[in-house]
Amino acid sequence: MLFSIVMPVYNSGSYLREAIESIIDQTINFEKNIEIILVENNSTDNSKNICEEYATAFPNNIKIIYQDTPNVSLARNNGLKACEDSEFIGFIDSDDKVSLNAITKVLKFFEKHTDINLAVLPLFFFDNKNGEHSLNYRFKSNKNIVNITDNYSAIHYHIGGTFFRKKAIERLGIAFNEQMDFWEDVLFINTFLIKEQKYGLIPDAKYFYRKRKEEDSLVDTSWSKKNRYTFLLTNGYGEMIKRSLEEYGEVIPYIQCLILNHVKLFIFQKNNNLIYEVLDEIEQREFFKQLYHILKYIDEKLIINQKMKTYLKEYLISFKRWGYPVNKLIQIGNLENEKIIITSWKVNKLSIELTVSFSNEESAINDKNNVYVSYGRKFIKAKLINEQKQKNIVIWRTTVRDRKYSSYQIKLPLGVIFFRFIVEKDNNYINLQKVNVLNKFFKKLIRT
Repeated sequence: MLFSIVMPVYNSGSYLREAIESIIDQTINFEKNIEIILVENNSTDNSKNICEEYATAFPNNIKIIYQDTPNVSLARNNGLKACEDSEFIGFIDSDDKVSLNAITKVLKFFEKHTDINLAVLPLFFFDNKNGEHSLNYRFKSNKNIVNITDNYSAIHYHIGGTFFRKKAIERLGIAFNEQMDFWEDVLFINTFLIKEQKYGLIPDAKYFYRKRKEEDSLVDTSWSKKNRYTFLLTNGYGEMIKRSLEEYGEVIPYIQCLILNHVKLFIFQKNNNLIYEVLDEIEQREFFKQLYHILKYIDEKLIINQKMKTYLKEYLISFKRWGYPVNKLIQIGNLENEKIIITSWKVNKLSIELTVSFSNEESAINDKNNVYVSYGRKFIKAKLINEQKQKNIVIWRTTVRDRKYSSYQIKLPLGVIFFRFIVEKDNNYINLQKVNVLNKFFKKLIRT
């Protein structure tokens, strides 16, 4: 067989047929060119029966490996061992699927680029979420080869839709870390890339990643597990740092960007308080200590260049410099870039009353600032709403944006289309973005 597709299976009976049939129905002849290795992880639903049904229908193309203990890393390693005669190995999760031209396109790529040993598909969400992955920007240029030492921000970490030359995996002797059930694919892929340096992009095929309504995937449930914290920092981030140092004598920017892209998830608003629920106080201290150690290898310029909110960058740099708790926050935001949000309005006979808030992504307004509204030749002081409308932004018990002075009421004559906030700060007047009232109004109407 040309291709072996390794598919770990655990309690995915509702989706498994769709995943398998997306391989069977490929434009390349399935029976001549493809085998599927189904690694059944002792499922408690009907997944085992579905596996056996397809193995009976395609005895020369579909193998089942039975595994007593659910372990995704062990499953993938067992799948790799079962790929005996294939030239290429791909990974597809049992609740996902691929476009019908995927394997044809992968084969054409490897035939054309004989020096490239890893190639990836763009990722698109389906089921409970639509759209495409943020890293799909990589596929929209005219370049289909990424050299990680040059294009270090073009990170790759998702095993689904990733294809390898089998001989390269064997030459490097790498395997999935069976102690990890999260980030194990990132470690495997990037251990490979640290050695190989290059990977290919296949823009005209697709990998479809299912976001389940139940939110019970390994990614979704990982936040409630202790090994999502210090264990991940040590055995995931720390191992990547170690392998980069061994290969290059430094932590190359690509590995720094890879770690940064993931570490920011810890400080997102929906995630950052979970540490206090999952870990005890001793475990929390160990986690923060290890994170401080990890961030020492990260260049602050790379943090600033990351695509994330300014207050997240400020917190990470402050944590890198001083550790936990962060008692002093550096300021890198530009107040003039602050977004203005119209939260409500009321139209009277001769005027329109607006309630307006600052997003506080770039900076926070405080009691030392005066806020004005300018329209036409008018220049008036904005009225602060004393009742705080927005919650403060807090990361690991540090308030990074105090939103007490973020919401204002303004009254404009009917017919005024544009206005601008002006903030007095340190005896300077800072012009914020111009707001188009009609544009904001019609967008709100469309959404409602």
